[in-house]
Amino acid sequence: MAVDVMRVLAIVAVIVIHAAPFTHGAPPERIGLTWNLATIANQLARFAVPCFFVLSGFFWAERATTPESTRAVSMAMLRRLAILFVGWSVIYVLPFDTSRILRNPPRGFVDALQFNLRWISSHKALVLVQGTETHLWFLVALAMSVVISALWLRWGRWQSLLVVGAILFTLAMLMRPYVKLPFGIPVRFNPRNGPAFGLLPFVIGIALSHRFRLPSATNWTRAGLAVFAVGLVLSWVELTWLRTSYGRTLGQDAVFSTMLTGVGAALVAIGNPSWLQWSRLAAIGPLVLGIYAIHPIVIDIVLPLLHKPRGMTADALTIPMVFLLSWAFAALLSQWRFTRPLVR
Repeated sequence: MAVDVMRVLAIVAVIVIHAAPFTHGAPPERIGLTWNLATIANQLARFAVPCFFVLSGFFWAERATTPESTRAVSMAMLRRLAILFVGWSVIYVLPFDTSRILRNPPRGFVDALQFNLRWISSHKALVLVQGTETHLWFLVALAMSVVISALWLRWGRWQSLLVVGAILFTLAMLMRPYVKLPFGIPVRFNPRNGPAFGLLPFVIGIALSHRFRLPSATNWTRAGLAVFAVGLVLSWVELTWLRTSYGRTLGQDAVFSTMLTGVGAALVAIGNPSWLQWSRLAAIGPLVLGIYAIHPIVIDIVLPLLHKPRGMTADALTIPMVFLLSWAFAALLSQWRFTRPLVR
């Protein structure tokens, strides 16, 4: 039950990242310049994506115990991810941003649609790895992690795959937050797209399943809380150092310590503590991928219609509003056979 609750908390955190609360006040706060509320909320939420990868790797490994089951589990997971990726990539060809489509209607909608089509035609390679909406990169990265892990573990060991994942993650950090350092690697693509970010936490989940079992669930929880807390502190240290020494924004997608917060949250969930036994939240768990897919539509439609500037409380309340509307939309789509594969 705690795993589903953690998934729900993680999707709320993803909504925090994309809805950017506290940035619509008077004057608006900008993410990444200082440790203001907007930046703190943004960075506290960064545990979510690595946590999703760790939990995915853990439960993949729990079921993939033989060559036959590995193939079956991997193929089922890849089919599900492919349906989600292709289906929502088609949907996101349409514009949903009301600040654009309500401008001189119906011409605003036509102009926005033409813009989307031009962008897709000129970014074909990018569309393959992140879809027609940026957040769909997660589905591709997870699929790549599954394929690499299934093939590697057929002939190799998880320890060596863990090393490969760590190397790829290190390279990704040198290409993004650490790019201004003398040994940084400037590139024209986002290393987040592909296995560079997702493989390491996925394999950590595999390792937790096969080798790093703690004596009791209580130990899982205690270890998770400790790792999460250390990750938060070290993330603050890393980001502050990068800001003061190299002028980097505090609003990075991830730094090295972000991985610790994701692993810590996953450990807490696996420990299944009593204080995460929230049955009503756990019931939403099966729809988390659907909420993940849908929530940018809700953000694009609803947030531009809200009054600006907004007070701090009103801006913070946009997060539960986006979550509840996304959940309602996902629940509605799950009722019909043809749309159910898009949300669960």
